[in-house]
Amino acid sequence: MNRLGSIALTLAVAFVASAHIGSPNVVFDGAAGAYPVRVIVRPPEVVPGLAEVIVRVDAGDAQHVLIRPVFWRVGVSGAPAGDEMHRVAGQDRVYTGQLWLMAYGSYSVYVTVSGARGSGTAIVPVASFATGRLPLSPALGAILIVLGGVLVGGLLTIVRAAAGESLVPPGEPFDEAKRRRANLVTAIAAPLLALAIFGGAKWWRAEDTGYRRTMYGSPAADPTLSVDATHRTLRLAVHDTAQFHAIYSPVTPDHGKMMHLFLVRLPGMDAFAHVHPVQSDSLVFSDEVPAVPSGRYRLFGDLTLENGLSLTVTNTADIPDANGVVTPSDSDDAWTVVPSATRIAPGVTRPLADGFTMSWNGASAPLGARRATDLRFVVRDANGAVAPLRPYLGMAAHAVVVRDDGSVFIHLHPMGTVAMVAQQVFAIRDRGDTTSGGRLRADALGSGAMPAMSMSGELTFPYEFPKPGRYRIWIQVKPSRRVLTGTFDVDVR
Repeated sequence: MNRLGSIALTLAVAFVASAHIGSPNVVFDGAAGAYPVRVIVRPPEVVPGLAEVIVRVDAGDAQHVLIRPVFWRVGVSGAPAGDEMHRVAGQDRVYTGQLWLMAYGSYSVYVTVSGARGSGTAIVPVASFATGRLPLSPALGAILIVLGGVLVGGLLTIVRAAAGESLVPPGEPFDEAKRRRANLVTAIAAPLLALAIFGGAKWWRAEDTGYRRTMYGSPAADPTLSVDATHRTLRLAVHDTAQFHAIYSPVTPDHGKMMHLFLVRLPGMDAFAHVHPVQSDSLVFSDEVPAVPSGRYRLFGDLTLENGLSLTVTNTADIPDANGVVTPSDSDDAWTVVPSATRIAPGVTRPLADGFTMSWNGASAPLGARRATDLRFVVRDANGAVAPLRPYLGMAAHAVVVRDDGSVFIHLHPMGTVAMVAQQVFAIRDRGDTTSGGRLRADALGSGAMPAMSMSGELTFPYEFPKPGRYRIWIQVKPSRRVLTGTFDVDVR
């Protein structure tokens, strides 16, 4: 029996950067050589545009911090020289600067720190797309109409004076013939002026239409669901929604998976799954739906391309009940069904399974939007000790943050919002392990060493909430043989 999942695009044009929706800022927590760094990149809404970069160096002996925009097509050899960052007043270890992003596509901000420990560089991938368009407010529009009317009236008055009174010699009367001529010239000038205004308006609309064609839209993943006696198979056909091609490079595996797909049941977000569809065609993926209950689900699928660009595809699908026992198609698939989440508060603890618990270990003050935030959690065993963790998909933990209206989605790691494979892709490009057309050479990704990371149950996810609202957070860890998921709610001011 075949059933089609409902194909309702949930988000069209949104603020997007990297593998997320509605959350434009990029956060990286790692190292530039021997220097621990926290890098925040706030991309521009319009390209070309200025990206704001903030770097915190957790070392007192750093002397210089340089930032450099590196575009995928040219690599580091074709990138402009780095710009020196400036210390933020009153914060010796925090630096700020701006970079021009001149083209659409995959960029990385190279952050180079030098000092007593030598020099080191961190690679922070950034997606460069036009994502914003400021509307004209009704109040400003009314003011501009009034001012425009005053200017038109003033211009016609000047034309009439130039064709009338200004031609009368001093002492001579402004007779009827001269008045008629001035009125005639003014009558001729009025439609010409109206034509110029109409032409300007048409030009502006053409410019606006052209700009809209360059705006980024989250790619869609059109779902088809096939159900038989033992399987619920979800097939996703990925395609662009923008009027230009954002997916212009082949998909490359991230954490060994071609896609990380997240399912969130609507409206209560009480069922959650993290699965890994198999790529069966160029942009076609399929997977067995795990043992989640039936209902309408919002889908978020993370993809990373060979040019280092990370994208999130999105849609919704109606999933029916399973007809039998569900067997996951990937051993790394994980899911949870909870009637309610635990609201974040100082010291609050949520039981997991197998005797483990997860607690909020972050700030007691309310979390705020548009500022750097550390989401801190601690996993403990049955004896109350901090539990050591096993790697789950190459990381100590994964976190997913979704706003209750679906307008924000982010897939986080302790290293931040960036995809590790995107960093590797830029490093591969720099050392020349790509073809002349930019394709990765065979086994190029396998030649890079994984960075060292803590496997302690004390977890920190660096992030910036893009706007106020209620958010749900799922934290996935592997303290024993299976993946456990903690579910928390937070109100962001």
